[in-house]
Amino acid sequence: MKIGEKYAARAASNDDNMVPLINVVFLMLVFFMVAGQIRKADPIPVIPPHSINDTRSVTDPNVVIVVGVDDGLYVDDQLFAIDEIQSYLEAQFVSTTNKESFWVQIKADGGISLEKLRPVFNQVRLAGLTKVSLATQLERGKE
Repeated sequence: MKIGEKYAARAASNDDNMVPLINVVFLMLVFFMVAGQIRKADPIPVIPPHSINDTRSVTDPNVVIVVGVDDGLYVDDQLFAIDEIQSYLEAQFVSTTNKESFWVQIKADGGISLEKLRPVFNQVRLAGLTKVSLATQLERGKE
């Protein structure tokens, strides 16, 4: 009988050793869920130009246009030709329920000249949309 009692006591203590490990893993999971920010990656790598303004929007844009240095043009993660943007934006605007808050965000690489961006802005204007923003990154003060 003494052998069975020792085995039963040893088996119960093995489970008790896992409780602190489970607690630590759970706390780490909660920490990374609260502290981390998950956002969707752009279809092509883009480094936005610098800005001194810190105006951040509260809502997500309805349409995101990403323009890369290699002339890649993505609208909502789909490769587009410049001539197709107007009809896509019009269709998205018609299908939305809240037309007052509909806006377009353009993410362009900082190395792109304004002349390359002008056709994109023209397509947005031809679609009749007036709420457009250009994504930038905040210029940090040098100390």
